[in-house]
Amino acid sequence: MHTDFGDNHPLRSVAKDPILVYQMDEHSEGIALFKLPLPMLQQYQDELAHPHRHDHYTCFFLEEGTITTCIDFQPVTINKTSFLLSYPGQIHQVGSAPPCKGWILGFDAKLIDETVRNLLEQSLSSVTLLTLDEREQEWFRNMLILIDESLHKNKTVIFHHKLVQTLLNGFIYRVAAIFQVQLNDRIRDYSSRNLEMTRKFRQLLNQQVLICKQPSSYAQQLNVSTSHLNDTVKSVTGFSVTYHIQQSILTEAQRLLVYTDLSVQEISTRLGFEDPKYFIRLFGKGKGLSPAKFRKNNT
Repeated sequence: MHTDFGDNHPLRSVAKDPILVYQMDEHSEGIALFKLPLPMLQQYQDELAHPHRHDHYTCFFLEEGTITTCIDFQPVTINKTSFLLSYPGQIHQVGSAPPCKGWILGFDAKLIDETVRNLLEQSLSSVTLLTLDEREQEWFRNMLILIDESLHKNKTVIFHHKLVQTLLNGFIYRVAAIFQVQLNDRIRDYSSRNLEMTRKFRQLLNQQVLICKQPSSYAQQLNVSTSHLNDTVKSVTGFSVTYHIQQSILTEAQRLLVYTDLSVQEISTRLGFEDPKYFIRLFGKGKGLSPAKFRKNNT
């Protein structure tokens, strides 16, 4: 399956997973920028409203209008005072998207500075929705115009790719700076050491949850005892390491139950459980109903 959003917007959809995945085209520079309103996107509105993943980061910045969407079962509203950054692998399902003015920027994770990527991936929240003041809105608007011009004009000039990547990094550095300031306002009561360990745990969890389900495995990678890791994570988030592991597993299970036709046994195997009955008990304990009942209630 292939969807081409235009010569200047190299995205394609690939049904390589039970859930549709939008990828960067292999011939792109790892960046796709859409200026809204874009008539071509309206042709694919039904397809875009269907649950899907991205294999890249995606930013949503609106100058006029409102978009309502759902990311991993969390409702999100985007307007001109907000900026949404979604992560690779998250499930998107657009609720309503009337004609809006703004931008959607997608970019490959390998294009951004590792330090910034680590900061974003260690987020304590699964949805990164920033609040922008008028000065920040103007800055993002101007930067996106520069990226757009650099992407689509004079592609043959010397240093074209370097220029685009430099502008992208500047854009992401500003996102990270605002993210850090707003994060600090929310977590000022926690020690920096505890926050750092919790962030690193969250990053490892996002990367390894399907193959690493024991708290001791994460503690070993972080060179601390299991009890110390658990106490630290609980002091920052209010929940134990085991709880976070189970919630990550349950989130992926919910995605597969609602957005695919895989059987419960197939989902159990995909999530790394040898015994489907154990998975069913775990899901029931975490969500209060069986996987089959959850699927019936949400499809």
